[in-house]
Amino acid sequence: MYTYDDIAFRVIERDDLNALRLLHNDLSIWGNLLNIEFIDEKDQENWWENLYRKKNDKRYVICQKDTPNKIIGRLRIQNINWQHHNCEVGLDIISEFRGKGYGYKSYKMLLEFLFDHYNMNMLYLKVADFNPKAKKLYEKVGFKETGKLPDFFYRKGKYWDYIIMSITKFEYQNLK
Repeated sequence: MYTYDDIAFRVIERDDLNALRLLHNDLSIWGNLLNIEFIDEKDQENWWENLYRKKNDKRYVICQKDTPNKIIGRLRIQNINWQHHNCEVGLDIISEFRGKGYGYKSYKMLLEFLFDHYNMNMLYLKVADFNPKAKKLYEKVGFKETGKLPDFFYRKGKYWDYIIMSITKFEYQNLK
């Protein structure tokens, strides 16, 4: 378990699967995911069983440091490129914990882990341009808009740009 302030992240256990399934199917999360398939218990179980076979894709639960069974959300480290030391990141916070600073703190924890311990040199994420609240959070953490995929994301009856944001290790170190 990796800790930061009063939160942590840890590996996903079987007992976490129902909470993660409910998080995935939460409409406020679901609408921001590329895969808009709702999942059932069997889908979640299959996902979990295949999770650790992927060398370039890591998933964890975010929890409270003192009560690791209390799940705050999930985080993704994906498309890990070991040769060039970069990866894509993302996280989702369970609705009851939103608006309390957990998203910000979770990204700070993730940046510290990936830059200071995992030897990453650049992190990136993607956000649909219909989600300015998320973009503002990413900017607050230190990510900068570095590009976009035009008309990439179809939601709410129209196409939206997928904004690419990134932060380098050098930029991260200058924020400290």
